[in-house]
Amino acid sequence: MSVIECVVALSVLAAMLSVVVSIQVVQSARIGLAKQKLIAEQTLNNLAQRVISADESEVVEDTIGAWAQEFEDEQGLPSETIQVEVSEVSKPAAGKRVVLTWKPSSPQLPEYSLVTWRFDQAPAEVSKEQP
Repeated sequence: MSVIECVVALSVLAAMLSVVVSIQVVQSARIGLAKQKLIAEQTLNNLAQRVISADESEVVEDTIGAWAQEFEDEQGLPSETIQVEVSEVSKPAAGKRVVLTWKPSSPQLPEYSLVTWRFDQAPAEVSKEQP
């Protein structure tokens, strides 16, 4: 009778252990994705801040692409992980729209984008805020 009890106890223990291991694997994957997202958001935000604070003559696709390459080199990312697209806008004011996209090398990981605008000057009409 005691051998049967030991076998049952070991099978229950094995089942519990497999559940704990599967939970650990899922949590590790979630932590990895969260870390990837945090790095992507911080990198794109830093690059957007650099675009906003740059001179107007520097807000061109080649210059921003070089900055993106610097960020990739600093973090040890594969080249072309950060992609830049600059387009001219006319409304609400003349300026440029900069789309920064984080494309990871793995197709299983999600893609992140950040859009920032750089206007040549403030719009002529500025609405007043209500108190």
